[in-house]
Amino acid sequence: MKSIYKFIALFFALLTLSLTGCSSDEKEKDSATGLNSVGSLSDADVKACFDAVNAFRTGSEAFYTNADNSTKTFLVGQLSALAFDEKLAQAAKIRAEEISSSFEHTRPDGTSCFTVLKQVGATYGTCGENIAAGYRTGSAVFTGWKEDNKDYSGQGHRRNMLGKNFTKIGIADFDKKGSNYG
Repeated sequence: MKSIYKFIALFFALLTLSLTGCSSDEKEKDSATGLNSVGSLSDADVKACFDAVNAFRTGSEAFYTNADNSTKTFLVGQLSALAFDEKLAQAAKIRAEEISSSFEHTRPDGTSCFTVLKQVGATYGTCGENIAAGYRTGSAVFTGWKEDNKDYSGQGHRRNMLGKNFTKIGIADFDKKGSNYG
């Protein structure tokens, strides 16, 4: 029996966009993309992931393993919380649906994942993408991205979440019934 799996995409960016909040508790269709508006902080899984990332950035576990795999870079007390950004959430929404069909950092048309930022009108200086599939909650996704006890090569998601240059974040999820991912 196939289950429902969440596909979550997250963009971090250093942006100069203003933050516009979401207040709707409903997941309405977005007329521009035809997708459910799942990138809002009213979505419980998106909010759980957002809160966990910010607690991580500002908490006592803000460190990652260095490339020598024997030392760590500690960022405790050096990072601020990220602001939720609607343009990034819109990009993440598009990417979450795309990765439900092709779980890659490359878009289905063969272009870089970051081309979606231009598509939604987001401008940035530095950006990063984390993707996940098969998790059932936003908190579980965050735990997977935390990459505890992995060496440098296994902490790419962790380093993105702790990026010093990142100021904003956009998160979205996409539920796909009958998915083979797990």
